[in-house]
Amino acid sequence: MKNRTGSLLKYGLSFGVLTFLVWRTDMGRVATILKQAAPTWLGLAIGAYLLSVGAVAYRWKVLVAAQGIQMSFSRATSLYFIGNFFSNFLPTSIGGDAVRALSARADVGSRIDAFASVFMERFVGLFAIVMLALTGLLLIALGLEHTYIVPATLALFIAMLAIFAFLFSRRSVAYFKGHFHRITLFHIGERAARFHEILYQYRAQPKALSLNFAVSIGFQGLIVLMNVCAAKALHIRVDPLYFTVFVPVIGIVSMFPFSINALGFREGGYVFLFDRIGQPSFEALGLSLTLYGITVLSSLPGGLLFSLQRRPASRASHKPVSVPELSKDTAREQSGS
Repeated sequence: MKNRTGSLLKYGLSFGVLTFLVWRTDMGRVATILKQAAPTWLGLAIGAYLLSVGAVAYRWKVLVAAQGIQMSFSRATSLYFIGNFFSNFLPTSIGGDAVRALSARADVGSRIDAFASVFMERFVGLFAIVMLALTGLLLIALGLEHTYIVPATLALFIAMLAIFAFLFSRRSVAYFKGHFHRITLFHIGERAARFHEILYQYRAQPKALSLNFAVSIGFQGLIVLMNVCAAKALHIRVDPLYFTVFVPVIGIVSMFPFSINALGFREGGYVFLFDRIGQPSFEALGLSLTLYGITVLSSLPGGLLFSLQRRPASRASHKPVSVPELSKDTAREQSGS
């Protein structure tokens, strides 16, 4: 009953916001710019998006390799397309990440390891998005009105720094392990403690985390390029500099959990940001719908890949740090404190 209520809430919010935007926008002008779209620029926008999928697939592959697991780039890309397919057809993008992690279980060796790699990959990517959004907003803050987004983004940035400190602190691992194990229902506590310890192990992989962060910056650059190409396809004249700010902000908005893959809220973000620079709402809505169409159409191969993929036995050839080994470290530090 709760799941049904949650789904109805998400559908209601998404379509409610989208309906409001459509009601207050001249849809005739939206239809006109969509009909006049330049195919060449649309093709370039699609190409930029496909390259971005390859970039995040490589980003994930780097973190999987840090666990001592060899996953091919083609396999990582295939799993990312599968995740994107479900992200576009499930209530939130988190659903797509869950499907990707479950599909990678045979490659990684265990469900917890798979989810840990996906979580860390997404978290580092989100950290890059927030940093870029904050930097961009500060750079053009004087050119925008009502820049109350800046303190909100700064607060999120500080919160993420605190989460990094929490994940990579031996004391936090030792402290929460004792509390997690008190939760015996369905072994939730034991799994939570193991998940935390796996995430902590990435502390010993600074090169992988740094490369992950660098690729995340490159990924955002490709999404900016996608936006610029789509805007040119629709004959929308916007300084590309603004997209370097808008894209990370929209990326944060797109993670809103109480929606259908941010439908409506993403479009509202474009309308809001375009309004700040004096661009009409019909251009913002037309651009947002075009970008959404590109992501949905480009994710369709993921459905075919999911239906064709095999369920092989675990191919993981790694020896992860064992829980006892890590526990000794944490216990030693705790006893010395």
